[in-house]
Amino acid sequence: MNFMNQDNIVVIALNRIGDIIIANLLFLLCSIPLVTIGPSLTALYHCMLRIVKGNEDKVTKTFFRALRQNFVQSLIAWLALVIVGVILFLNTHFLLQNTSEAGKIFYYLSGLVLVLLVIIALYIFPVIAAFSNTLKNLVKNSVIFAFMHIPSTLLIAVISILPMYMTYQDLTILPLYSCCWFFFGFALTCYINSFLFYRIFKPYLETSEETEEIKEVSK
Repeated sequence: MNFMNQDNIVVIALNRIGDIIIANLLFLLCSIPLVTIGPSLTALYHCMLRIVKGNEDKVTKTFFRALRQNFVQSLIAWLALVIVGVILFLNTHFLLQNTSEAGKIFYYLSGLVLVLLVIIALYIFPVIAAFSNTLKNLVKNSVIFAFMHIPSTLLIAVISILPMYMTYQDLTILPLYSCCWFFFGFALTCYINSFLFYRIFKPYLETSEETEEIKEVSK
């Protein structure tokens, strides 16, 4: 009977694992059209932030409500990131072949802009998940959060990028990596990052009456 108690650490761990797997599968399902990856990622972060905060709402219900409420802003942010990212990638590829001094200068400038774009991409979806504001202000706040907490930003970048990089380093175990990403990889990454994001966001959530808690999704 004690084992089945909801306060039992084993039960808590199993519930958390179940929430992560369900959230991961929902993220993959809603990302199938590809253009909806941004809204799906926002909904995933919304679920993980609320779990980190201690909210025990049903993951499925929370995910779809967050997806609906933040869909437009997240979609615009995602498409903008993809378009600008493709342009910068092609630009740096072209400038890399340019051996002139001006070409090298523009190459490094493009590289700096690309780094800034990656930083915005890491922050914008958790920020949309946690705060209600205009998209312009949310992007601005993403940059401010990132540069105010540089050690956390670097750690978030490593947690987000390194596992994906390692996935393609040994193709012989790619099926195993693919299985991990399918069942829990994306949600687990967001869950770990959410501890850092919640620590960054918490002072601003607590000092605002409208965002005292992680943004409640209206029914």
